[in-house]
Amino acid sequence: MPKTASRFNRHDLTAAYGVFRDEALNIDPEYKPDSVNTDGWSPTQAAWGVLFSGVTVLVRFLHAWLKIRCRGKKHDLFSEVSRRVWEAYHATNRRSFSQRIRSLRTFAASHLSGWIQETTLDLCNKRALWSAAYDHPEGHRTSNMLDRLMRGMNRYYDSTQHLHGAAVASRLTCRSQALLWNFSPWHPSQTRRLRWQSPAERLNQHRDHDQWLQNLLISASCGGY
Repeated sequence: MPKTASRFNRHDLTAAYGVFRDEALNIDPEYKPDSVNTDGWSPTQAAWGVLFSGVTVLVRFLHAWLKIRCRGKKHDLFSEVSRRVWEAYHATNRRSFSQRIRSLRTFAASHLSGWIQETTLDLCNKRALWSAAYDHPEGHRTSNMLDRLMRGMNRYYDSTQHLHGAAVASRLTCRSQALLWNFSPWHPSQTRRLRWQSPAERLNQHRDHDQWLQNLLISASCGGY
């Protein structure tokens, strides 16, 4: 989690995610997510609960795994821990998942020690959180797709000195980057496969102009709506 995260609370995050909610509802007035994949930070989860009543929070399994890998990858039994963790993740139903988590707990208690034991047992103790995903088979259990996108975003913000300066300028910087991500053409192979040439086209199921920059200008002139 970024060091600056502790400065924000539920109200800050509700306002920030509220921009997404408002723009999503503008496209589809009936939009209501069934589940959302978040990290374990309670203000994030609380914000989503305020914005979308009844949404189920699916906590990111990947983050628990990354905690184990962070300092445990040099352990002699790391490969065995890795195998058992991901076998549990890929269980086809809740019962099988619970059985594999219990097996992982037994293995950790009898074969591991120190940091890797602590983080592995912590993963096992959150079995109820991970099990919720089996009630929402279409929900995301990890954030891999988002993480891939955010690597590029992180490089961008590194280059802009992490939004130092006025809040208005920072907001415009963020919005401009979002416009470029949403309207820049995909690789031609993706365009042929998906029929649309950018994320914005796929979302709107519409193309105003064959030139992507013209599409960006037309949409930007609407102020996001």
